[in-house]
This record gives sequence, C-alpha cells and structure tokens, in this order.
Amino acid sequence: MKNDKRSILWLSIAIISFSSFEVVSKTVIGYIDATQLTFIRFLTGGLFLLPFAIVELKKRNQNISGKDYLSMIALGILNVAISMNMIQIGYQYTNANLSAVIISANPIFVALISSFILKEHLSIKKMTGLTIGIIGVLVALGGTGNLSHPQIIAGIALQVVGMIAFSFYTVFGKKTSQKLGSSAMTAFTDLFGALAILPVVYWKGLDPFSFDLEPIWLQMIYICIVNTGIAFYLYFKALESLDTSLGAMSFLIKPLLASIIAALFLGETLTIQLLFGILFVSVGIYIVLLSTKGKKNYKNIGAKPKVKSSTL
Repeated sequence: MKNDKRSILWLSIAIISFSSFEVVSKTVIGYIDATQLTFIRFLTGGLFLLPFAIVELKKRNQNISGKDYLSMIALGILNVAISMNMIQIGYQYTNANLSAVIISANPIFVALISSFILKEHLSIKKMTGLTIGIIGVLVALGGTGNLSHPQIIAGIALQVVGMIAFSFYTVFGKKTSQKLGSSAMTAFTDLFGALAILPVVYWKGLDPFSFDLEPIWLQMIYICIVNTGIAFYLYFKALESLDTSLGAMSFLIKPLLASIIAALFLGETLTIQLLFGILFVSVGIYIVLLSTKGKKNYKNIGAKPKVKSSTL
C-alpha cells in the first residue's frame, strides 16, 4: 500500500508535468528555434535516462543486438525528428490548450493504427470510442476562432501529423519496449532521434547550442530535465507497481488540466466549444481503454510504449 501511494504521487507529478509542457513551450518561442529546442530537449532527456536504461538492461540480463539498434534508430527518427519536431514547430501557431487536445488524442489513433498494423480486433465499442474522440478533436478545432488564417491551419496540420507520427512510434515501438524495457527504449530512441535531427539544425544555419539562454534558462531546465527526463522516468517508475491503465488514463486529464494552466498563465480563453471538444475526446479515450481492458495491447495505449516490468 505504501509503495502504491508513492507510485500514485510519482504518476501525479508526471501528469502535471506533461500537462504543462505546451504552456511552457509557448514561453520560449522567439528565444530558441523549434528544431533546435527539440534537439536539445531529447539529447538532454536521453542522457538523463541513460543510467536508468543501463540498470534496467542489467536487471533483465539483456543485450542489445544490431537489429535492436536499427529499430531504435528508426523509432528515434520517427518520434523526435518527425513527430516532436512537427509538434514543436506547430506550437508557434496554435494555442497551448488546442495543442493539448490534439496531442491527447494519441490513444485513439494508436488503437486505430494497431487494428491495421498489428491486426488487433476493432470492436464496435472501440469504433464508437474512436468516432467520439475524432468528433471531439473536430469540435475543439472549431473553437479556435479564425480557422481561415494560414498560420493557424499550418500549426494545426503540423501538430496533427506529428501526433499521428507519435501514434505510429507507439505502435512500432511495442516489440522493442517489450524486449528491452521502456526506460531503455526511451533513452536510446531519444538519443538517436536527437542525433538524427542535428543535420536539420545545421541546415537551418544554426549552432545547436547557441541561443539566448538568459531569459529562458528556467524554462529550458524544466523542458529538458524535468519534463523530458524526470517526468518520463517517474511515469515509468510509477507504472512498475500500478496498473498500466492508470498511465493511459492520464490522457483523460491532460487536455483539461493543460487548458486550465494555459488560461491561468497565458491568458488563453477556455471556450465552451473547447470544453465540449475536451469532453468528447476524454469520453472517446475512456471507451477505447475500456474496450481493450484485460487485453495485451491495453498496456500499449499511452504516451510512450510502456510494458509493466514510463511523455510529452
């Protein structure tokens, strides 16, 4: 019981960190390039998690094969260079609360993609959840105001593509996570992804470590160490003793919590339409999770592939 209470505390801290990420990211815009931030974020987070990954591999008595390295390189490119880079760029053009709704729809798309790629059963209950969740995203998008503005449309498109790419990362990372452990896979894919995106930083004509740090040093510590490193570690650590469904259920809380944080710290408006969108997305996710309860794929519906042996 004592360990469960501690694990719930770790999970709560992680969820709060995940929910505040969009808000904190908005505050560094203009001080650091989005791709540059993605590189630094995952390089730092990967290095932070690396010692825990090594310990996990030793506990499992597991060696990493050449095929495993190739898989993690591909997963790193998919997650960091494509998904997180697009999402980070999209933050420049959309509100933090809308971004949270889009990204939180991840479990819905994971379930949909899994049904095609992993041949997992797409039940009527799951289809109902998927439909309600997608309607929720559309309702939330309708509450953004001026959808005719090219930059807003571009930001939404980037984040939707990034979220779908992250869903593919979650699905394809299933076997690697089961074999090596979630901490090990996360650390190595973060590092490989950071290295993969480095040429893009140079292509933009940027020095990867040269930016105006003084005004945003606190935010950078939070994004790179607290959010990408500590929060994911606590997330994974908590789920070692808690049911994995609790981790997946965090996606029910994130959109509303992120919207409240955005309203408090960024002055973003929490519209009725956005609230209805959040409600529909949360109900959709809940139905999808219920439909997979007790099945092996249930533990893979979440932010990062987690196998009971943690992000954004």
